[in-house]
Amino acid sequence: MSKFIVGDLVTLSAAGRNNSHNSQVVGHVGIVISNNHRPSFPYQIQWIGKIWNLDKNLLPMKEYELKFAKNGCVK
Repeated sequence: MSKFIVGDLVTLSAAGRNNSHNSQVVGHVGIVISNNHRPSFPYQIQWIGKIWNLDKNLLPMKEYELKFAKNGCVK
C-alpha cells in the first residue's frame, strides 16, 4: 500500500533535502500525479513553480524523499 495517493501535496523530507539531485526543488511544494510508476521511483511529482524539459514536467521520487506538506515546507 502506498503512503501517498494521487493529489496529495508533498515536500521534501530531511532525507530528500540531503540528496544533491533534489536541490532544485528544496523549498517547493509538489503534487503527486501518479504512484507505482516504476519500482525504483514509484511517485511522479509535479513541483509547483518548476518547469523542466522532462516528460510532462514530472520528477520521479522515492517514498523516503517525500513528506506531506501540512504547514508549508522547509527551505
